[in-house]
Amino acid sequence: MIRNTHNTRNTRTHNTPRNTPTDTLPDAAPQAVKNPWRFWTIPNILSIIRLAMLAPTVWALVTRHNLLAFILFVASSVTDTLDGWVARRLKQESEWGKILDPIADKLTLNTLAMIMAFQGRIPLFLALIVLVRDAIILGGGLVLLTSRTFVPQSNWPGKVTGFAFFAMLCAGLLDARWLLRGFLVPLVTVLVFITVVVYTHTFFQRLNQKSKEE
Repeated sequence: MIRNTHNTRNTRTHNTPRNTPTDTLPDAAPQAVKNPWRFWTIPNILSIIRLAMLAPTVWALVTRHNLLAFILFVASSVTDTLDGWVARRLKQESEWGKILDPIADKLTLNTLAMIMAFQGRIPLFLALIVLVRDAIILGGGLVLLTSRTFVPQSNWPGKVTGFAFFAMLCAGLLDARWLLRGFLVPLVTVLVFITVVVYTHTFFQRLNQKSKEE
C-alpha cells in the first residue's frame, strides 16, 4: 500500500503543470515598444554621409578629375549597400530610414547624371527621364508613407535598373563612350520604362488596398 501511494504521488506530480517564473515573465515584463521614428541610427548616419559625399563628387566631376569622381561615387554606393544590410542585421529599420535612404540615393544619382548629360557624356533625354521617374517614385512613396500605407520595397526590375544605371554612370565617369553608346544607354532606357510601369501599377494597387481597408 505504501508503494502504490508513492506511485500515485509521482504521477500527480508529473501531470500537474508547475507555475515557474518563466510562465509569468511575459505578463510581468512586457517588451518595450519600438520607436519607428528614431533618427540617430547607423543606417541613417550612413545615408547622411552619402549626402555629404555628393559635394566633393560633383566638384571632381565638374573639374574633370574623372578618377577621383569615380572613386568617390563608388565609395558613396558602398554606403548605400551597407545601410540596408546594417538596418536588417542590427534591427535598426526606421521611418526616417525610408525617407533618407531613397533621397540620398536618388539625389546622388540624378545630380551626377544631369551633370554628365550637360557634359555630353550621356544623353540628356535619358537623364531627364530618370529624373522624372525618380521624382514620381519619391513622391508616391511619401504619399504612401504619410497615409500609413505599406511602402513597397525595391523589386527585381528596380534592382536590375539600379545596377544598370550605376554601371552607366561609372562608364560615364571614366569616359567609356563606346560602352555607353553600344550597350548601356539602350539597356537603361528600356529598363527605365519598365520600372515606370511596374512602380505605377504597384502605387495604385497599394492605394486601392488602403481604400478597401478603410
